[in-house]
Amino acid sequence: MASRSPAAAAAAMVMACVVVVLRVSCVLAVDEQGAALLTWKATLRGDGGALADWKAGDASPCRWTGVTCNADGGVTELSLEFVDLFGGVPGNLAAAVGRTLTRLVLTGANLTGPIPPELGELPALAHLDLSNNALTGTIPAALCRPGSKLETLYLNSNRLEGAIPDTIGNLTSLRELIVYDNQLAGKIPASIGKMSSLEVLRGGGNKNLQGALPAEIGDCSSLTKTSITGPLPARLGRLKNLTTLAIYTALLSGPIPPELGRCGCLENIYLYENALSGSIPAQLGGLGKLRNLLLWQNQLVGVIPPELGSCAALAVVDLSLNGLTGHIPPTIGRLTKL
Repeated sequence: MASRSPAAAAAAMVMACVVVVLRVSCVLAVDEQGAALLTWKATLRGDGGALADWKAGDASPCRWTGVTCNADGGVTELSLEFVDLFGGVPGNLAAAVGRTLTRLVLTGANLTGPIPPELGELPALAHLDLSNNALTGTIPAALCRPGSKLETLYLNSNRLEGAIPDTIGNLTSLRELIVYDNQLAGKIPASIGKMSSLEVLRGGGNKNLQGALPAEIGDCSSLTKTSITGPLPARLGRLKNLTTLAIYTALLSGPIPPELGRCGCLENIYLYENALSGSIPAQLGGLGKLRNLLLWQNQLVGVIPPELGSCAALAVVDLSLNGLTGHIPPTIGRLTKL
């Protein structure tokens, strides 16, 4: 067999180099994580140029807008706030970034459609913020899987419907549950009592939430702030760390439980514009840290308890637009911060 000419050998070598370069280029194409993000990007109807640097030719997505990675190149955070994405929440991230993604923040991004249940398959996810969008459908039960590491869940200011799933009790690491200003309905599940780490619960503005707050909420020993509708259970008095009780402009009815006087850390009571009835409990006078007491526009009757004069930190009191009778007790004169 005749040997190749020098020209042919040179040409063959050039072709081999081209093949090597092409193969290297393929290797340098975006990794699995970036591919998953680009697949989601392709479903969006507009990003206003915010995702212009999301390119398939990059080796990884770690320098893309909104993407944060760890030292090993694993995506740990996707954060896109107040960008007009016009699409849905990504449901295809579990396989590519599930082991490393700890934060998913897509607030104010003009997202529509349902919350993908696949988000529950992100085992490292600790912070999920889908607030201020136009999401519809229900809160998926699969989002609340046993063993979840979720610590903060912000779903407020959307168009979510249906009941809060019973599986919410699986989120035993959750510290903040924020679901206000949706169209949620039904009762607050008793399983919420299993959420021993819960510190903040805000659910106002869901006018179809019905029934009383479950007594089990008294088992959320870390709860510091709550805002929800329904009658106030006496077991709220077990929340020794509660600092703010904010349930205003809601459907709250029934009496103010005297047991609130046991919540020694209470600083703010915002119960205005409801349908609370009965009298103002004298036991509130034992709240030495209370700074704001707003009970205006309810159906409260009786007299202003003189014991309120013992709340030395009180700076703001509004009891107007009720059915209270009698005089302002002289002990109120002790409140020098009013």
